[in-house]
Amino acid sequence: MFANNLKYLRSKYGMDQNNLAEKLGRKSTSTISEWEKGKYTPKAGVLADIAHIFNVQLDELMNVNLEERDEHGKIDIIPIFNKLNRNNQAKVYSYASEKLSMQNSKKILSGRSTAAGAPIDGDYEDVQQEIIVRNEVPRGADEVVTIAGDSMEPLLKQGSQAFVHYQPVPDNDGQIVIVSIKGDGVTCKRIYREDGKIRLKSINEKYEDMVFPAEDIRIIGKVIISQKK
Repeated sequence: MFANNLKYLRSKYGMDQNNLAEKLGRKSTSTISEWEKGKYTPKAGVLADIAHIFNVQLDELMNVNLEERDEHGKIDIIPIFNKLNRNNQAKVYSYASEKLSMQNSKKILSGRSTAAGAPIDGDYEDVQQEIIVRNEVPRGADEVVTIAGDSMEPLLKQGSQAFVHYQPVPDNDGQIVIVSIKGDGVTCKRIYREDGKIRLKSINEKYEDMVFPAEDIRIIGKVIISQKK
């Protein structure tokens, strides 16, 4: 390993055997040539000097294939991959693709519906963990729900899915939230707080506002609205 690393490091730093010999205080390049041919290994003190010259750890100089490391010292898999036959390359590619998919995925609750119209009993729908590609999930999303009505159209269309972040208090009046109405079910509306009462307002103008005592409303969370550029 040392012999290969020495040749690699000299090439990487644009240094010939004469340059290295001068840095090590040697009058000829013969011993360096023998090191690189693997005939013998220099003494510990010289090895430490070589490691210092090339800014590597002594253990790495002796035991790690430095040619397979990138500029940051991490393993560069490309040279290794290129040495594999096609069959093994296909296996590595399949394995890496599977791991990348798992890395870029996130578990999120799914399976519940919420009305955008008359309230429905969404609290008791079956809920399951669903794996979704991470770049499809907005930051802060805790659950994805299906919109079961048209009162929030055109923003939230019937049958579409909406991401929800659980929080018991809205950020501001007019925010779109999922709420549970005591004795009535779950719905999706804009919320407004008015003197001990809660007004739930649709976007679709064919629906009238719904007003309830504040104690009858439990806010499940806010709907995360994607900001289109």
